[in-house]
Amino acid sequence: MSHDIRTPMNAIMGMTEIAQMNILNTDKVNDCLKKISISGQHLLGLINDVLDMSKIESGKMTLRNDSASLPEVLENVVSILQPMVKSREQSFSIRIRNLVHEDFYFDALRLRQCFINILSNATKFTPEKGSITVDVEEEYTGDPDYSKLIFTFTDTGIGIKEEFLNNIFDSFTREKDGRVDKTEGSGLGMAITKKIVDIMNGTIEVKSKVGMGTTFIVTLPLKIDKNKRLHIT
Repeated sequence: MSHDIRTPMNAIMGMTEIAQMNILNTDKVNDCLKKISISGQHLLGLINDVLDMSKIESGKMTLRNDSASLPEVLENVVSILQPMVKSREQSFSIRIRNLVHEDFYFDALRLRQCFINILSNATKFTPEKGSITVDVEEEYTGDPDYSKLIFTFTDTGIGIKEEFLNNIFDSFTREKDGRVDKTEGSGLGMAITKKIVDIMNGTIEVKSKVGMGTTFIVTLPLKIDKNKRLHIT
């Protein structure tokens, strides 16, 4: 959990330093304050996870079901990950395909948490100047009230050993590997991610080969907010 907390903390510290260096540039300071606020909200969510871990593992965790903007969630994810990606000179991109709707009913904080958990690991385990890509695709389900959203996270990192893949979503589990022993974290991030995806009636799968990178695929059925206009890309 410690490395999950350090991600938004690094963003807060980095944006604070940039704001101090540009104190007379109002637009720059406002942009930094916005990103600090986003990271602070995410950090608060992680702290709440620590406090509520027993509830999560006992299956009593509940999620909000409010109307939220998916593009806004993705923008927030970029803001939080940007300092880490930039420091490692990595390529980070989000590609959107067939996104017909922008607003759905879901827990924005928890979904953002899932994405950050996956992407912070991708960033840590991808070498400098490596690449991380998020593909977002909407599919018609046959039900006019719901869409299937497929999020594919791909990195060019060190990969995961085959024998560890079956345990990657277990609590307090980390791969015993000399390549990652110095990486901080207690191993709760992916367990929490799996729990959130399960509660949202979705699925998460992982594909990886040592030295060839890792791909996580999150599939979620989301209820469409029909009060918002359609957006076609």
